[in-house]
Amino acid sequence: MRARVDPVRVDRLLAAVLFLALVVQAAIIPMGTVDRVVTLLAGGAVTASVAVRRRFPAVVGVGVQTVLVLTGPFVSLPVGPVAIGWFCALYALTVWTSRRWFIAGVAFFVASNLAPQLVTPDLDNPVWAFTAGAVVVMVLVRRVVGDRDRRLVLAERERVLVQREAVVSERARIARELHDVIAHHVSMMVVQAGAERRVLPAGNESTREVLGTIERVGRGALTEMRRLVGMLRGDDDDGLAPQPGIADLATLVGQMRAAGLDAQLQIEGERRDLPAGIDLSAYRIVQEGLTNALKHAGHARTTVRVRFGVDSLEIEIVDDGDPGAVEVDRGGHGLVGMRERVALYGGTLAAGRRPAGGFGVRVLLPIR
Repeated sequence: MRARVDPVRVDRLLAAVLFLALVVQAAIIPMGTVDRVVTLLAGGAVTASVAVRRRFPAVVGVGVQTVLVLTGPFVSLPVGPVAIGWFCALYALTVWTSRRWFIAGVAFFVASNLAPQLVTPDLDNPVWAFTAGAVVVMVLVRRVVGDRDRRLVLAERERVLVQREAVVSERARIARELHDVIAHHVSMMVVQAGAERRVLPAGNESTREVLGTIERVGRGALTEMRRLVGMLRGDDDDGLAPQPGIADLATLVGQMRAAGLDAQLQIEGERRDLPAGIDLSAYRIVQEGLTNALKHAGHARTTVRVRFGVDSLEIEIVDDGDPGAVEVDRGGHGLVGMRERVALYGGTLAAGRRPAGGFGVRVLLPIR
């Protein structure tokens, strides 16, 4: 997945480059000491404003215009870096401000440019044409670029909202599945405690009382769990069902092959019984990884490796997708579910493009 360039860092770098160019110009161009100091201070303010123009677009736009208007009659600032900083400030005022601030900023721009002409009118002065042209360009840019940027902001907010909803939905799904696992174990505890209580010989009243307490508390826990998870289920009536585990991965891979994915399964290390929750999570992680590969990897070969360590379980799902293919963002709901399951057991997850091409997911689940 291609790394996203941070626009704020680009602005900061541009501001630094413009200021250095201004210093070089101030050192090369012949001017008096006072003019040089004013140039560095005023020009430095203009170039430095580029670094914060996204955060304070109205302040930067009006502030830079004010600096240039006040210093213009006394010092001729170097054209290059100051002009670029000025255009960046006007762009920020045009695109990233509210309508009220934009109208106020344009009014101030026009008034500050034409104020001297109001005192001594000169219709042949190019400042009239420049100001009129600048206003037209600002309005057009705001209409085109501003609307696009606002749509991008709305799309980003919608993406974040969808991702949050996916996290909530996945957590509810995990809670339902864990309920089924835990309910099974608690039910076994209650049944065994009840059976043992009934066959106890006379004279073991304290033990009988303890076993009765275990039954009562266990049944109460099951009742409360059913009530709690009943809210999480909503309209989904999936009921209690045997939950899959690592033993079912061969069947899962076979189903993916039938769906058109060239998938292989490798299980390494000494197999042993796992906690039910980890066993289920391992299955779901592989299921999400293979589904992801089926959607995005096309006809690439996908390999699933499961390694039983001394105190950990390692899962790796990799495909050898075409290195030259355009990569589709695979950080969707599948990875959301994986991260939630891995975080539940204090594990680690790494996912991303492989240097040789394709996509890889690596998970480490501690077994304690």
